[in-house]
Amino acid sequence: MENTSASKSKVLKIAVAGGVTGGHLYPNLAVLEEFQRRRNIEVLYFCVQGKIEERVLPKFHPEFKRYSVKVKGLRRPIFHPENLVRFSRLLINSVNIKRALEEFAPDFVYVSGGYVSYPVALAGRKLGIPVYVQEQNTIPGKANITISKFAKKIFVAFEECVTRFPDEVRKKIKVTGNPVWTREGRVELPRPTVLVIGGSGGSEFLNKITLEVSWLLPDVHFILSTGGKKVEGEVPANVEIVDYIENMYAYWRSVDLAITRAGATTISELIYFNVPAVVVPWEGATESHQVTNAKIIERHGLGVMMREIEYEPEKLADMIRTLMKKGRNFNERENPAKIIVDEIESNMSL
Repeated sequence: MENTSASKSKVLKIAVAGGVTGGHLYPNLAVLEEFQRRRNIEVLYFCVQGKIEERVLPKFHPEFKRYSVKVKGLRRPIFHPENLVRFSRLLINSVNIKRALEEFAPDFVYVSGGYVSYPVALAGRKLGIPVYVQEQNTIPGKANITISKFAKKIFVAFEECVTRFPDEVRKKIKVTGNPVWTREGRVELPRPTVLVIGGSGGSEFLNKITLEVSWLLPDVHFILSTGGKKVEGEVPANVEIVDYIENMYAYWRSVDLAITRAGATTISELIYFNVPAVVVPWEGATESHQVTNAKIIERHGLGVMMREIEYEPEKLADMIRTLMKKGRNFNERENPAKIIVDEIESNMSL
């Protein structure tokens, strides 16, 4: 959709929720920055106190207004006695959230899941503000399923997610892929380089297998992002250890191959940047959704899934050799953030 002087001059006000992890925050930033490229916007971001949004937003978007909510998700099982306290705090926060929304008067509310999304979306509904919801995972969260019943539009990352929503809301669903937050930049790396990353919190299993397989591939440079987890054992000379990578987009553009877990954001970034990968799903994920996610990489022809129980050092080394022989495509795909913004603009006649 082309910008006009009228659309650029009118300020678009957006209220946003979805956080506590980068998997919620960074896709939201991708959508907000796509709006910023097209028009003047004001943002009110509902943060959970002490979580990632409070650290990242001031650094990259100090112009966004922030409203901190002191709330925790409900514990399992649902009848846990601590939930009485958590639910009462949620009710108190709901009143304050509604007041903050009323004062900000957004054109629409955009949420992406997590326990902060529901009270924000519900307040928007009560105030008659259009609500849009985005689901990153193959298995939607309970908050997003509830919000979907009154949302104007539902954006999902994967086809596999559609049938997990109630029948009556499926006509409102659009499969877009996950928005990818990115900046300009690459990094200079030895050739070939394999990036190993188990999500922002790291993975002890991936740490272990990296040390083992790297002895078998001495001519390959490995970058192991540990998430701060301790690495046990002797580290070969061809393994570079880092605690955390902030500019992931630059590394995705630069490496030859990746070994990863199968979180929804990781899968979406591998697809967007066209990174060949050996994907090792975390077996403890709810309803084995990381296994479902890993199969998506195979369907795109980008790589292979390896279950933890299947791991053998030589088998992984062979997978790496095979994928590297194929090479990689360094062209980036269309960012799903553009599709989502197009859809919202069209729905609201912006």
